[in-house]
Amino acid sequence: MECIFKLRDQLEIIWQESAKCSVQGTNENRFISAMLFVSLNHCDAIQLLIQKRNFASSYALVRPLLEATYRSVWLHRCASKEQINKCIDKDKWKSTWDLVQAIEKNSGNAPILSKIWEELRPLMHSYTHGGIQNAFRQLGDGNYITPNIDDKEIVQLIQVVALMSFVVLAELIDLSENTESLEVLEKMSQSMQQWALNKPIKRD
Repeated sequence: MECIFKLRDQLEIIWQESAKCSVQGTNENRFISAMLFVSLNHCDAIQLLIQKRNFASSYALVRPLLEATYRSVWLHRCASKEQINKCIDKDKWKSTWDLVQAIEKNSGNAPILSKIWEELRPLMHSYTHGGIQNAFRQLGDGNYITPNIDDKEIVQLIQVVALMSFVVLAELIDLSENTESLEVLEKMSQSMQQWALNKPIKRD
């Protein structure tokens, strides 16, 4: 699938641009940036795992990726200073569903993030914690143990990683006030629409 390598190209650009995002200011901003860095590492790992056809491990990282990303955006866009300090001091968080609802209410954007969580939520716990959903996807025809995942699911996973990595870069740019990278972000948005989000699913 060409989109696997398109995702790698996008991630390499994001790594380059994120290195230019020096976050000044509060400890809170530095903490949020560190969480975004965790999300970007998950994106990177999932792409590499997909490329190696290690779908068991790639799917296990979907929930940590979404939770880290949504928590970061909520801290940056929605949380009060008191709420941020509570998360940092006690590592206690609202449910991810509550966080994503707050993010979308604050932004006024289309409910893309909540739609992703709704669609994947029934499976993610099983993926991450060694449940049947991940195991069943490793049973092929003829009694062979091999990845047995529909192309549609793989493309969906690539689309999720593409979108989350884009969100990470957008948040890092905003936190660092690095206006020089905004043009790169705009070009990435246009490119991603073409190769990922509006791309028809077909078999190679």
